[in-house]
Amino acid sequence: MSALAALGRTLADSNDRESWLNVHDKVIGSSTAGKFAKPGSVETYVRQILEPRTFNGNASTESGNRWEPMLLAWAGAEGNSLFIHHPDNKRFAATVDGTRHIGRALAIVETKTKHNKVIAGPTPYEVRQIAWQLHCIPESELVEWVWGELVEKDGEWVLRRDPQTLTFHRDDPKIVAALSLIVPIAHEVLAALDAAPILEGAPF
Repeated sequence: MSALAALGRTLADSNDRESWLNVHDKVIGSSTAGKFAKPGSVETYVRQILEPRTFNGNASTESGNRWEPMLLAWAGAEGNSLFIHHPDNKRFAATVDGTRHIGRALAIVETKTKHNKVIAGPTPYEVRQIAWQLHCIPESELVEWVWGELVEKDGEWVLRRDPQTLTFHRDDPKIVAALSLIVPIAHEVLAALDAAPILEGAPF
């Protein structure tokens, strides 16, 4: 049993795509929470949830999916497909890419591929994503953010250099600031969704 499965807070398994999508539409996940950048934009976030746009991926997302297992293996992490909810709120949840133990500490491992880019770390959106993951899984003490910079060579995407890693602990100022921003917004969004008229096809 994986470290996350042992928590007993699994909502769904992304390997069962239909059931995962059904659950995913009823909670705030890390992709949604990552968008919570402005306290005054709650109505916008609610509208985005109630009227979601369909996105089936593109070449970059397909490449990222192919590289994720390799980046996890490079980090020595166990891959994860479970959607785990917060211990006190089943509508706050996250599917992290993987986990690993560093001594006794449980680390979340989040992977990203960057195509034709050289970067030094996560974007503000990505910081909010990993902050949300730490919020939903308080048993984890840190996030290892692992990225691969890909360039095209002979029609294939290859690593420009070895994968890179940054570690974010719970007390990292960026994580603290992100949580102080997104958690109150998330509560406001849920309250607004509960008060909103039920629309045909709406996820809530």
